[in-house]
Amino acid sequence: MTQRTYIGATVEVAEGKPATLDGAGFGALTGFAEVGEITEFGEIGDTSEDTTETTLKGRTLHVNGALDGGTCDFTFLLTGDTDAGQEILKAKSNTNDDVSVKLTDPDGEVIYFHTKVANIRDRSRTASTA
Repeated sequence: MTQRTYIGATVEVAEGKPATLDGAGFGALTGFAEVGEITEFGEIGDTSEDTTETTLKGRTLHVNGALDGGTCDFTFLLTGDTDAGQEILKAKSNTNDDVSVKLTDPDGEVIYFHTKVANIRDRSRTASTA
């Protein structure tokens, strides 16, 4: 696997979720707006619940259980200017409304998913943060 940097990656958001959960469905959504000043985007992807069953012979078996999309923390610098992507995130925070996300990596790979937005907070203040 070739190592890469994510410098140049973009994050765009749109209100709602697509009619179908595939590239065509997400591609049909209008209103994607780039979220400016992203500094970090956390891990994404499903994890499987570890489902166990212990036999009477004393052996515990493990199988993959229900999938969980989990949570994904990301950080952006709040802008004082109008940033359409940040405005969508702020408006949808803690509403349980769906937001669609389009991640575009520098190599052109595009990842789509939909989610809920919760807990937009200003980042911590330190001597080394802007």
